[in-house]
Amino acid sequence: MDYQRIYNDIVRRGKNRLFEGYTESHHIVPRCMGGTDDLDNLVNLTAEEHYVCHQLLVKIYPDNIGLVRAAMFMAASGVGPKRNGNKTYGWLKRRFSEYMKGPNNPQKLNPRRGDRHHYFGKGRSPSTEWLTTDGREILSDKMLGDKNPCAGIKPWNHPRATDYSKSIWKQANTIYQIWIDNDKPSYCKLYTLVNNKCYTNESGVIGPYMNMIKYFRNGWVPKEDIEWQKL
Repeated sequence: MDYQRIYNDIVRRGKNRLFEGYTESHHIVPRCMGGTDDLDNLVNLTAEEHYVCHQLLVKIYPDNIGLVRAAMFMAASGVGPKRNGNKTYGWLKRRFSEYMKGPNNPQKLNPRRGDRHHYFGKGRSPSTEWLTTDGREILSDKMLGDKNPCAGIKPWNHPRATDYSKSIWKQANTIYQIWIDNDKPSYCKLYTLVNNKCYTNESGVIGPYMNMIKYFRNGWVPKEDIEWQKL
């Protein structure tokens, strides 16, 4: 089957019509493949067409994990018209599983051994002490409340906060409004909505969004936080 021809036909049809009703904006060349937000790279599609286009992109570029993730997200999403995602979601999950079995698995790309292990250079080796119930209770007690050296420190003031994470926290009020307006989505959907591009699996990129979601769910409103206002 000529998936590229089908994809091109849907895009061409979307470009050459005036459509009234619910539509979704689609990047003809996906952001994760270098596509821009220019008008000539955008087309308004029905929800069904948009869904099919992302499946077609995975068929056309089966090794692009960003496209697989985007299609998986759409298959599982409850936002907008209901997706008919049973078999499609299963197919995408299997494709993702196959991709992760190969050399692209992050554990194979960056295994925790040698100088990459978190105990390297600290004068001690990993211990199973903390795997026992008593060990976990001791560790929990050591880090409880005021005993935790970072207790009460906001994420943007944390010793390990980076320029990137601080820049994201500065946008917290805008991100909060996007989160509210889109039915409080998960961090990966929130990342996509804020950045208008596919979510990646780089922890340094997604980390601030994961932490921010926890704050939002606990009732934190950025503009009401005096400490955040000083950021």
